[in-house]
Amino acid sequence: MKLILVASNSLLCAAFEQHFNYLPNVEIVNNYFEWLPDFDCMVSLANSFGMMDGGIDAAIIRFFGHSLRSFSVPTQTS
Repeated sequence: MKLILVASNSLLCAAFEQHFNYLPNVEIVNNYFEWLPDFDCMVSLANSFGMMDGGIDAAIIRFFGHSLRSFSVPTQTS
């Protein structure tokens, strides 16, 4: 398995390199996820509310399509 950490922000990319570059099977990409040629899975911690209407979530919806919203899982509150 290979982990690809993607950051369009150069400071975040530098932080990824500082903390994760020594790990095997980790690739750090300073670009947008849309430019990756191939990936099997995407994990975004942009928000925990399932509201995919801004920032990285909006980019994910543009890339995969609006049908992705049907897969979002609402969070539980105590």
